[in-house]
Amino acid sequence: MSKKHSVLLKEEKCEGCTNCVKGCPTKAIRVHQGKAWIKEDLCIDCAECIRSCEYHAKYTETDQLAEIMEREYPVLLVPPSFYSQFSANIPAQKIKKAIKNLGFKAVFDVADAAAALSRKTLDFLNNNSGSYISTSCPVVVRLIKLQFPELIEMLIPLKSPVELIAEKVEKKLKEEKNINPDIFFLTPCPAKLTTVERSIGQESSFLSGAIGVENIFQKIYKSLEDIELEDEDNDLINLATIWGSEGGEESILKSWQELNTLSVSGIKEVKKLLNEIERNNIPEEIKYFELTSCVDGCIGGVLNVLNSFQAHFNLEKRIKKIQKNSQKVNLELTQKDDEYYNFALSKQIKADNFSKLDHDFKKAMEKLEQLQKEIEDLPGLDCAACGAPDCKTFAEDIVNGRANKTDCIFMLRSMISEMAANLCNLANELPPVMPGDEGEKYEC
Repeated sequence: MSKKHSVLLKEEKCEGCTNCVKGCPTKAIRVHQGKAWIKEDLCIDCAECIRSCEYHAKYTETDQLAEIMEREYPVLLVPPSFYSQFSANIPAQKIKKAIKNLGFKAVFDVADAAAALSRKTLDFLNNNSGSYISTSCPVVVRLIKLQFPELIEMLIPLKSPVELIAEKVEKKLKEEKNINPDIFFLTPCPAKLTTVERSIGQESSFLSGAIGVENIFQKIYKSLEDIELEDEDNDLINLATIWGSEGGEESILKSWQELNTLSVSGIKEVKKLLNEIERNNIPEEIKYFELTSCVDGCIGGVLNVLNSFQAHFNLEKRIKKIQKNSQKVNLELTQKDDEYYNFALSKQIKADNFSKLDHDFKKAMEKLEQLQKEIEDLPGLDCAACGAPDCKTFAEDIVNGRANKTDCIFMLRSMISEMAANLCNLANELPPVMPGDEGEKYEC
């Protein structure tokens, strides 16, 4: 697994199409010389390129189950979205028992921390003026750091549910059993992998690693038939499991208090909203924004097995089942057990400044001047046929020596036409071979 990013590239599988280039929200991908390459400083691990690549040249590597089982005390954290991969008729307790049968010493629900975070979020919003953006989706946070630095102050300074539960589990196991666990997350998306090595707003992550849903789903599913529960009706699961789909966090907050919130999913739609917030085009009375990179929320993660429509159906039925047995659900507006959570981020979230053309100021100014000239020469069609997402980005690649003007088919056509005209004019200027022979004339 890459320490910097979890979205990786297999060059040998790349066919040089530009689908990934067009879909990348941060213009991090180029296709030059027939192969794609990823500009790491611009990648936010949103996995849009993995979705769009028909040749499977983009991929992600998660921790492997066999390697995890070599740890002394492996623990798995299960996200709310994972339960959407199963029918609501399959009890959550049975699913967790199947996970433990794989070799994990303990299994914990991230939904428990999600409920605690919702309580803390509501308290924070009631005691602070202004509007805030959820920090639970790492892709959205990285997008803001990279392209919307003016909005960083709107990011609510609270840890994500994954980090909260990981910290709590580590603390409790050390205090109660004197155990130093290796905590792994069952992730629906590559972005959570990146946070293990590059945590946001923290010195380091409390996670030891992460394993993709697709890596162990079949093993869990196949073993469910052999698992029996003493009381299948006594299926204690947190109502905050609704966090697994779009609007889940919003619905939990509104179940406690009338609150003006807005929920948006899908990286393209999120970018549109952030642009509107940046322009002050969003009503001030909206207090909280729940933004998720994947369409339909975490159930739309690229590492999941089911499509998001079926997953949404499964999760909705499971939530209704929980609500029906509400007397067994502990989701009151209370701070019970919250003393184990340390909600505040330990580090300030700062902008990512990767816009410099060169680290040397003098060279950067020279490149800027050259960049303006290149942009003026280019057609400005932003067709992506050159392998860059738009003409401005293509001009930057030319200036930095990563592309040539001839990569643009319009520039190439213009240069060939000019060359052909020059050859024609030169041919008409040839002297006669024999006296009295005027030579053949060409129409240019």
